[in-house]
Amino acid sequence: MADGAGDDLFKELWRLCAGPLMDVPCVQDRVFYFPQGHIELLPEPTEQELRQMKNQKSPKYDLPSKILCRVIDVKCLAELETDEVYARITLQPSSDNDPLDPNPSCSEKPKQKFYSFCKTLSTSDTSTHGGFSVLRKHANECLPQLDMTMENPTQELVAKDIHGVEWKFKHIYRGHPKRHLLTTGWSAFVAAKKLVVGDSFVFLRGENGQLRVGVRRLNPPQSPTPSSVVSTQNMRLGVIVTASHSVMTSTMFVVYYKPRTSQFIVSLNKYIDTMNNDFKIGMRFKMRHEGEDPLDKRFCGTIVGVGDESQEWLNSQWRSLKVQWDEPATMQRPDRVSCWEIEPLVTSPLNTIQPMAKGKRSRHAEASSSAASGSKESQVATIWQPPHLNGNGNSSQDPENNKAVVPAGPAGEGPACDHNEDGKKGMDCWLFGVNLTSSYSNVVTPLEKELWCEASTILHCGPKESIIVGACETEKVQSLNNHSLSNKQGHVPSMRTRTKVKMEGVAVGRAIDLTTINGYDELIVELEKMFDIEGEIISQKKWAVTFTDEENDLMLLDDDLWQDFCKMVKRIFICSKED
Repeated sequence: MADGAGDDLFKELWRLCAGPLMDVPCVQDRVFYFPQGHIELLPEPTEQELRQMKNQKSPKYDLPSKILCRVIDVKCLAELETDEVYARITLQPSSDNDPLDPNPSCSEKPKQKFYSFCKTLSTSDTSTHGGFSVLRKHANECLPQLDMTMENPTQELVAKDIHGVEWKFKHIYRGHPKRHLLTTGWSAFVAAKKLVVGDSFVFLRGENGQLRVGVRRLNPPQSPTPSSVVSTQNMRLGVIVTASHSVMTSTMFVVYYKPRTSQFIVSLNKYIDTMNNDFKIGMRFKMRHEGEDPLDKRFCGTIVGVGDESQEWLNSQWRSLKVQWDEPATMQRPDRVSCWEIEPLVTSPLNTIQPMAKGKRSRHAEASSSAASGSKESQVATIWQPPHLNGNGNSSQDPENNKAVVPAGPAGEGPACDHNEDGKKGMDCWLFGVNLTSSYSNVVTPLEKELWCEASTILHCGPKESIIVGACETEKVQSLNNHSLSNKQGHVPSMRTRTKVKMEGVAVGRAIDLTTINGYDELIVELEKMFDIEGEIISQKKWAVTFTDEENDLMLLDDDLWQDFCKMVKRIFICSKED
């Protein structure tokens, strides 16, 4: 049990440790309690219990799939061994005549201003011989100020965890480039809390200078009651019997609720909003998840089925939607969700173009007719060949038009042609948004940028070998044959100068060449153009830009000198301000 449950600082620390998906109701709120979801959290029956269950008939209880309740009490607590936060919620079944009348707002203004940050731990953060790297922005806002007149600015920090235990850390500003680090005391904290890569460290400072620290684990630990104490079947019956008795007698009952594990207590307001969405088969949706990658917090998918998850709970809205996710992920995601866990996905223009299948080429005749009509489809017919090769490995050049001319091949193998203004069949060859056939034509249309980040190109380095290169996976591509990448008119920059860029809510990534950019301001302008969000990053109202280095430390843009940033950046992320 946690210490200081009535303290504002404790409540704020508890909220931060619970995470962004935390949704704990307020006292006197009306909520819907889903016993089916509560039972789902119990451990799976053992083989012996399953055999016993087959030979016995379970008692039947006339229990509705959802129960309207009023919240009588909420206690915010934390497990002693794991620091996992949970709430002890007292509910009472409600006989409200107007259950769809929304709850009044219960948001309480904090009595003091808090300064906090939360960072996902990297390999270097969890090593026994290292320290914890703090972003400069976080250090300036949350840590007590250092005396920068010292040769090696240093101070000792004393902070309490969620149980009131004191921890001491040495805060130092050193290194090249210089970084804020927690050194002495950090390894002991990591070992005691049994932290691993992917877990998160929470730091909190109050207005009066009091410091608090906490953890949020990547995989919330499960602590079920041992089967030797009580069987799974009895635990399941216990949930049902308790809820049934409370409904019949209108008496209070207690639920232990972990907001990071399952949302089987849903506020009335959220439920009402959900019902207005009217989810159906074929609808697109997005769902928030906690993940190591800051942009993996929202996944998109399609509803492929609607119906009861279990025959024991008919007409239940608990996990009534069967879904199919757009892309694979490192974290486990359910194949069934509840309607209040997701929200409709409003399709933006960037999401309407689906990635092209690798190696798939359109017919030459279709490409030619599209080009003649001047439609945009002429630009997406096939992946363009390098200028020195045609479909058969032979090259030819039209010096008059400075265009690479490639004879038409069989249907399905012909190269894409970009017609000249005079209607002649010439060909512009593009690689990663760069025109290889003309030193005067380096301008790339937005559609071409989109295509090169969605397609894969086969670069022929010789008559006997070919290298498949993903346009958005150029970070680790080795230098290719110079003859394949340059001609007499120009030279394509080395692939290794390009950095991956990913934006939240956009399935397809991009790549940017930092050697052509001078400073953060110019980078932001290019990123806004790249994703068609001009003015939305620089305003700092909707989007924020972060990046990871070689050690996968997540950092904020403009935290380091531009030259240092270019050396250390591995990936760039554009995420919403709330994340």
